Amino acid sequence: MRDGPWLRGLRDGVPIALGYLPVGVTFGVVATQQGMSAMEATLTSIIVYSGAAQFMLVGLLAAGTPMALTVGLCLLLNARHALYGPAIAAYLPASPSRLSALAFGLTDEVFAVALGRLPAQPAAQRPLWLAGVEAMAYASWVGASAAGALAGDWIRSHLPLLAESLPIALSALFLVLLLPHAHAGRRGAILVTVGVAAAFALAQHAALGLLLAAVLGALLAGIGEVRCARKSS
Repeated sequence: MRDGPWLRGLRDGVPIALGYLPVGVTFGVVATQQGMSAMEATLTSIIVYSGAAQFMLVGLLAAGTPMALTVGLCLLLNARHALYGPAIAAYLPASPSRLSALAFGLTDEVFAVALGRLPAQPAAQRPLWLAGVEAMAYASWVGASAAGALAGDWIRSHLPLLAESLPIALSALFLVLLLPHAHAGRRGAILVTVGVAAAFALAQHAALGLLLAAVLGALLAGIGEVRCARKSS
């Protein structure tokens, strides 16, 4: 008996879920390390559901950044999703209400998987398939964040070296967002983002430079993904 679209989506979302586990645990540990409770860290993952924005949120709040600026930077970082939505919606014969529900789970990784596999799904089954992929990814991210938040004290006391290295998670995440696009066609964009980070670092504002570079890198990455999608369609 063949699996339905929902189960196929869950299965196709397993690689994303496995990739989210270490990053989600890291977020939970970093969030509690910066003063959030385990419940607050978990709720952040449930409501915000954006790895880069969540790491940025924790860092900005810990630095005492005004809430308006914090929210604005997080929204700017996630602005690339406004480009992802139309690219995927073209393959979905769904109502606006269903599209809105699916938009919440459209992360960078889900977009990459959907871009390659969604067109191969039967048209009527695409919404359920995508919902399955998103459900698997979402459950993994929230679960990993909760586990990291609950185990944060234990990790800090029993694995101090690991705990000390976790604050570089945002830097690592920035590189992860940037490196997949590091080919000749986007060298200019990469130089811009790296240049921004370097300039602020030289001016003794490395944290601010990293945040701004992460925003630029994410936006340019989103534009690049959508352009590739349009060329391949």
